Amino acid sequence: MSYLLYNLTVFCNDAANTLLSNHAVFIKGSRIEDIGDSRTLLNRYSGAEKIDGRGRLLMPGLINTHMHFYSTFARGISLPAAPKNFYEILQMLWWKLDRSLDEEAVYYSALIPAISCIRNGVTAVIDHHASPNAVEGSLERIEAALQRVGLRGLLCYEISDRDGAEIARKGIAENQRYLKKCRSARQDNPDHLFDGLVGLHASFTLEEATLEAAGDLSRQAQRGCHIHLLEDPVDGLITREKYHCGVVERLVRHGILNERSIAAHAIHLSDEEKVMLADSGVIVVHNPQSNMNNAVGRADIIDLNRRGVLLGLGSDGMTADLRTEARVCQWLHKHGAGNPNTGWVEIHNMLFKNNPEIYRSLSNLPVGIIEKGAMADLAIFDYYPITPLTPDNIWGHFLFGIADAAVNTVMINGRLVMKDGLLPGIDESQIAEEARRVAERVWQRFAD
Repeated sequence: MSYLLYNLTVFCNDAANTLLSNHAVFIKGSRIEDIGDSRTLLNRYSGAEKIDGRGRLLMPGLINTHMHFYSTFARGISLPAAPKNFYEILQMLWWKLDRSLDEEAVYYSALIPAISCIRNGVTAVIDHHASPNAVEGSLERIEAALQRVGLRGLLCYEISDRDGAEIARKGIAENQRYLKKCRSARQDNPDHLFDGLVGLHASFTLEEATLEAAGDLSRQAQRGCHIHLLEDPVDGLITREKYHCGVVERLVRHGILNERSIAAHAIHLSDEEKVMLADSGVIVVHNPQSNMNNAVGRADIIDLNRRGVLLGLGSDGMTADLRTEARVCQWLHKHGAGNPNTGWVEIHNMLFKNNPEIYRSLSNLPVGIIEKGAMADLAIFDYYPITPLTPDNIWGHFLFGIADAAVNTVMINGRLVMKDGLLPGIDESQIAEEARRVAERVWQRFAD
């Protein structure tokens, strides 16, 4: 199938932040094959299916580098008491919720936010999943939900010893099975939508044998790990008490932190641990709204950036909309530093440049840029700039305009997954009704 998207302002998201007025993009199969002015390409590709952008803004789809689809059914849930700290939030909410998920709940907890991702111009997600009573095949159920709407994903299962050694063993096996499946699929189709990582909860819930087994799997599969790192001081306190060393030191020793791996949060770091992180090459993903909601602090992204750490932006399950996450990130660091100039370039780079770089490095697919040969993962926004739009001020337009604009059309892997605000073959009201039915069952288990 070939498409010609024309009559658009095109933000290429290359190193120069190139903007092209009244341009067109020709897509053949899953990739971008040509870019040029609208008139030229309309004559050149007269046989392609044409989509008139009517002067809207075309951008590469946004990428979320740390997500928890499984948290969907927490929306509106009642807790028996008010948690006093992050450890109690884990015990009273998240660890009870993930134990309440069954196979159907895993599917719908991914399908609902996958739809929301597309509605908000997000075309790829790196997810981190947990369902201790429905481990086997859980990643395939998430994949099925994402495949239904066409969302691209890197998936993993959260290995942890908090529910016992047998559940930890199943978590390792689920990651191993899914990695093997994805490797086979990519051999058949290099542009396959999905791949995997080795998921881990956090150092303080992982025994030595489990960490060793996860590190071995990562090396054998030549895939990185995806782990929570010092989101709260409890991670460091329990790790030091049980294993007599710091979290970063322990994870480096087991080969968990390297240039193929993601460490989410990384808030409570000493200067020595920041050096170790930078030396390891690990990717750090910042999740500002979740950190604020849990009152756990904020990562020192300015210092980590200065030290050369590759920083991404994620939502940690709080939202499917990366635009609101970027906005909050900008305000959080200005406010925290007491400096209205803090973080402007760094946060722009995290969303526009680093998130695509992270996904490219972990998937070997050219996403997050509009150029010949890149993946056709694209979003058309209902954005008509009322002030001059230039390569130098695109971030200001994003924060104060594009972030509020409706998303009109989304393409992923060369497939139209939303056109004129409609997702083909998706009845959202019926899906919501089915999800509510599943949620009632999940909430009953949660209460019991």
